[in-house]
Amino acid sequence: MVTLEEELNVEIRPEKFLHTVEYDYPNFHLTMHCFISVITKGTIELIEHEDAKWLKPDELDSVAWLPADVEVVEKLKIYLKEKNEL
Repeated sequence: MVTLEEELNVEIRPEKFLHTVEYDYPNFHLTMHCFISVITKGTIELIEHEDAKWLKPDELDSVAWLPADVEVVEKLKIYLKEKNEL
């Protein structure tokens, strides 16, 4: 189990590694390991974020993603297509 209490107040179980992003923003370097995960405890509550939105697979391109997120969204589309969900 992994807790995301600090940001979302939930516990998750990572099920599949998706992608690692390495991205240089002007003031810092980001390394972000992304997983397909399942919530095992709690209900999502925005603690560190101002907004959240559930998207259907065909709505993924409707968001103006931050630069580091674009790679992850493309990997997610491939994953969903392989699972016949996109």
